[in-house]
Amino acid sequence: MDTVRQRTVAPAPGFHAPVDIAVLTERGRAEFARLAHDERLLSWTAQRMNDYVVATADTRPTAALEVRP
Repeated sequence: MDTVRQRTVAPAPGFHAPVDIAVLTERGRAEFARLAHDERLLSWTAQRMNDYVVATADTRPTAALEVRP
């Protein structure tokens, strides 16, 4: 996904300021296709949790090694 500034016409009745809108790019389509494929795998639940497990595992040893005099 990418964002672009929406074009607006000259001030007239119903005029609104330019706004950013989401646009699906080829890269975004490829990512959605990859995720859709991965969701059908039996290991999807484990894959989905990997980022959280790694983040938790990385923070715990650091806190356990902290020593205060």
